[in-house]
Amino acid sequence: MFIGVMSIQFWPKPWLESSLAAASALIALLVVVPARAAGPSSISGCWTQTSLVPYAQTPPGKEWGSRTWCFRPDGTMTSVHIACGRGGCDGWDRDGRYRWRRPIVWISDVDTSDDGKHQTKVWRRCRVSFRARDRMVLENCYFSSDPWVREH
Repeated sequence: MFIGVMSIQFWPKPWLESSLAAASALIALLVVVPARAAGPSSISGCWTQTSLVPYAQTPPGKEWGSRTWCFRPDGTMTSVHIACGRGGCDGWDRDGRYRWRRPIVWISDVDTSDDGKHQTKVWRRCRVSFRARDRMVLENCYFSSDPWVREH
């Protein structure tokens, strides 16, 4: 069986040409929108926030720190934290969940009671402001408003 391919100029009716042109434009639009959504409005990927003061210039009694949060498309995230004082560094990681509803991200977290004996799961709500394709800040949020840089 032979299946031929016919170019648009051979369609016998002009309305078919305009319908095909409209369908082509719609398909092009559908292809462009996801590509645009993957730009600055997407939180997916890994983002790092680092203390603004270099480690060597950390004031006495303060800590230098870095954290990286990786947001996967399935709503899970991994966070890696490093905190360094004059006596050395500590690090920890955690798996969690997030919900992304542009421009708001909800991040699963844990509240610890003042006496340190009880933990409660909470959702932290943060407004995300993209300052550039690879820069964001969290606004009106429990977490630091220092800038985050997207890892490449």
